[in-house]
Amino acid sequence: MKKLAILLILIITIASCADIMASREHMEQRGRECRYNYKGEVQSCDYIN
Repeated sequence: MKKLAILLILIITIASCADIMASREHMEQRGRECRYNYKGEVQSCDYIN
C-alpha cells in the first residue's frame, strides 16, 4: 500500500511537470511585445495573445 502511494505521487508529479513545460514552450512560441519609455528603455514585456 505504501509503495502504491509513492508510485501515485511520482506519476502525478511527472505529469504536472510535463504540463508546466508544455505551457512554457507554448508561451515562448507566441513571442513577446515590449513597451519602451521616451528614453528607449524597456518598461515592460508581455506575451502576445
